[in-house]
Amino acid sequence: MSQKKLDVIVVGELNIDLVLWNVPMPEYEKENLAEDMRFAMGSSSAITAHNLSAIGGKIGFIGKAGEDNFGHFMITELDKGGVDTSNVIQDSSLKTGATIVLANPPNKALLTYMGAMTQLTLEDIEWDYVAQARHLHLGCFFLQTGIRKDISKLFAKAKELGLSTSMDTNWDPDDKWGEDLTNALEYTDIFLPNDDEAIRIARAENLADAIEKLKSKVKVLVVKQGEAGAILCEGNKTYSSPGFKVSAIETTGAGDSFNAGFLLKYLEGKDWTECLRYGNACGAIAVSAIGGTEAFKDKKNVVQKLEQLLHL
Repeated sequence: MSQKKLDVIVVGELNIDLVLWNVPMPEYEKENLAEDMRFAMGSSSAITAHNLSAIGGKIGFIGKAGEDNFGHFMITELDKGGVDTSNVIQDSSLKTGATIVLANPPNKALLTYMGAMTQLTLEDIEWDYVAQARHLHLGCFFLQTGIRKDISKLFAKAKELGLSTSMDTNWDPDDKWGEDLTNALEYTDIFLPNDDEAIRIARAENLADAIEKLKSKVKVLVVKQGEAGAILCEGNKTYSSPGFKVSAIETTGAGDSFNAGFLLKYLEGKDWTECLRYGNACGAIAVSAIGGTEAFKDKKNVVQKLEQLLHL
């Protein structure tokens, strides 16, 4: 078998984030003030791709953006981060989306205009490009409405081409947690919800029940629990790793950064405990700055922080 050119191809959304930090919730006809602000690269998928590249992965991205300032910004930031964007489609008839993040650590509220992400379809996928990777990851299942119905086909084809697969659904704004997700999970090797998402997807009363219901649907279930760490189930085996105690400045991208760290170690063939621990460390680094990729822009600094956390 020939050497693969890429470790991971990420299929996903390209939206900017405007992060307002330490701000009261808006009220009609009133003006409130934020303590700080960042205009940053957003999107679960893009953050995972960028931060995976920052920690040493060879990453490609498939997505769709407008031919506008936001689209150019997102692609430029991925390029700067070392991500291959040759399969990102820009369309002048579309608007690149945006998310307003109201951040009051450890909590945040999000308001999103989806924009061009909804127009990515299965027909946009270049299979020769996908075949160059070892693994395919998809984020924001519920927001990618153009390709959502075909994600089971996307994953099935990727597996035929020899790739492993992973998915992070993120939140469902319709709060329906649809049955089409169940179809996609049949072809998902690693499922990466957080605890709130897992409970809703499983329609369970608590996390323990959710894990029991979901672990039979995928080869590997990983449930992220923020600063409490993460739990992994593979068949009847369960693994866990505690989070790292850090002072959180802003939590955007913490789960996406966990994905990056976890997937890197998975592709390196490390055991599940090490994958979890490395994922938790990347999540901890993410919350040390405002914006999901800000803490990962200096690759040398990221390596130093990981060494400090992990005592390497």
